Amino acid sequence: MTGYESVGIVLACGEQVSQLHVGDRVVAFYGHCTHRVVPVAQVLAVPEGISDALALLTILTCDVAKGVRKVAPKSEEPVLVTGGGAIGLLTVFILRAYGVASVDVVEVRPERVALALKLGARRALLPQDLPAASESYVAAFECSSRNAAFECMQNNMRPHGRICVLADGNYEPLLLAPTFHAKELQVVGSSDGWDYHAHAAWYFQEIQRHPAPLAELFQLEVRHDELIATFARLSQGSIRPIKVLVRYR
Repeated sequence: MTGYESVGIVLACGEQVSQLHVGDRVVAFYGHCTHRVVPVAQVLAVPEGISDALALLTILTCDVAKGVRKVAPKSEEPVLVTGGGAIGLLTVFILRAYGVASVDVVEVRPERVALALKLGARRALLPQDLPAASESYVAAFECSSRNAAFECMQNNMRPHGRICVLADGNYEPLLLAPTFHAKELQVVGSSDGWDYHAHAAWYFQEIQRHPAPLAELFQLEVRHDELIATFARLSQGSIRPIKVLVRYR
């Protein structure tokens, strides 16, 4: 499977389906296909005026929102996000949309730093910009899948701080640092969304009322017949987009 977020047009509905109609544009999570029969519970209607790119991000923003809701940072609490990839940048968006005022991001790539700031981050820091240890953050989200970032995060938490591991890249083991015990930190994991339909209703209203440059996460757009060549370029490292938008028509 080349992906799990899809936008399509309803071609037919079962007799029991009343909330969708032929011709509706929908987002679903069934992988990349030209056609698919999908349970209605896995389909979200997309309002007019929402681009395909923004519609696709309904799924991942819900996954991120679940982790944010677990940690539940207050508006005045300073928050740290390590990693400015798709999950890290969407975490910035959700935190700011939920009213968290002070969100700092640790990221090394300039284009991701710029996008983090556009999405409302207070500061975008290089790893070396963080002190070796401090008590700067009450809550934090690990989105890099890198142990060095996770250790640095723990070292900069306040006592009894709350950490959520959102990244699931599993590049390397994430280890508990000595400060985890000394500061009596809390660490939780999170996966999948909390309620895709309820989140979608909120998400579509949020981006209509407060437009955000989320579509810029799709740094490359290709046709489906270009996928093999695109994967080759990705494996060679000649391109490093945050996300790829694949057109099937």
